[in-house]
Amino acid sequence: MMYRADLHIHTAVSDCSLQTEAILAGAKAAGITHLSFTDHDTTADAQKHKAMAREQGIQAIKGIEMSAYDFKRNKKVHILGYKYQTNRQIEAIGKETLRKRNENCLKQIEILQSIGYHISLEEIQRMAGSCIYKQHILDYLVKTGQSEALFGEVYQHIFKNQGPCDFDIEYPAAEDVVQAIKADKGYAILAHPGQQGNYQMIHRLAEAGLDGIEWNHPSHGKSDRNRVEEYCRSYRLFMTGGSDFHGRYENGKTVLGAYPAHDSSEILFLP
Repeated sequence: MMYRADLHIHTAVSDCSLQTEAILAGAKAAGITHLSFTDHDTTADAQKHKAMAREQGIQAIKGIEMSAYDFKRNKKVHILGYKYQTNRQIEAIGKETLRKRNENCLKQIEILQSIGYHISLEEIQRMAGSCIYKQHILDYLVKTGQSEALFGEVYQHIFKNQGPCDFDIEYPAAEDVVQAIKADKGYAILAHPGQQGNYQMIHRLAEAGLDGIEWNHPSHGKSDRNRVEEYCRSYRLFMTGGSDFHGRYENGKTVLGAYPAHDSSEILFLP
């Protein structure tokens, strides 16, 4: 079967600016046959999204992108989980991460208010749903005329570069996240190692049960793709790929289907 797969897409359940209906319309127009909605740290609406995709003639694979950390090298790590059969272990870790993230954003809102920004917490919560992300705060500031662009000066001077809101949460160990996905009978994939500099921990993740590495991604050039291929040959892993789509909540433009998955991802499409 000929297929075009985008296995890294976010929805409004986490930090995408578009609703699922609009994403599916765009996916269909792009000729995507298989996709995975990989919202951050939650499996919410997975079955609903799968049914919605089926109505558009697209096969959806259950997915999640879990936030993690390499404590040995002090680097963030993202682990994609696919085709999990249960979600007890995944959700136990994910819910704690979401709780910390929401509390972190509430602190950032308080700081913004203290330095003169006019912010309605209730309005941001309506925009965000169950968990606030900094993209929701930035979008609110643009919509209320307090910032010119989503990733403009406010983002650069307040949320980055040691600004007053440049602080983060503590994430779970990447090895523990891989093991949680495996415990829920899913496939564990290291996301965009070139973006976050995670190549040196692949051997530890492989020992924890890693199944694959994201090969195609907006942040990966030819050298990264070649490097992923080498690691996958060495550790007998398969390769995936996707656009990491966030709508306009992405600092840079990504197009659905522009970073199709590697042929070896076909294992995810089998019954």
